[in-house]
Amino acid sequence: MQQANWHSNSTGKSGVILLVEDHDIYREVVRAALGKYLPEFEMVEADCVAAALPVLRSRQIDVMVVDMTLPDGSAIDLLVQCGYFIQQGVKVIVLSSHSISDMLPVLSRGDVHGYVSKEQGLKKLAETITAVCSTKVPEPSALEELALEKAL
Repeated sequence: MQQANWHSNSTGKSGVILLVEDHDIYREVVRAALGKYLPEFEMVEADCVAAALPVLRSRQIDVMVVDMTLPDGSAIDLLVQCGYFIQQGVKVIVLSSHSISDMLPVLSRGDVHGYVSKEQGLKKLAETITAVCSTKVPEPSALEELALEKAL
């Protein structure tokens, strides 16, 4: 079932994260962790490509965290369909349990600003969101991050 949810409190938020993840329990865990690590962000959720698109049309989104595999497509399908919003400044982080070698076609895209393996944990996801949303430090491309990881 397509679903989109808004989570916010009454305090002022400095940014909006759209989390596109189809597994309900994992989405709840990510929401709780990001609420702890990034309390300055409001969370908006969708469980598939079709549910994410109306959210992008109706809300000012700063960063999308997109699971690679969704029930009605992939992160790439969503990126293709929301190109206008990315051109308007929405940052994209792909979250996946796929191996890094499987992710190379996605990571080489210019509209992907970061990649976090689910194995790296949610603190790493929060750090990546902070990095891509920062205007002070230029964000490394996904390929630069991959090259750095391989060098280490």
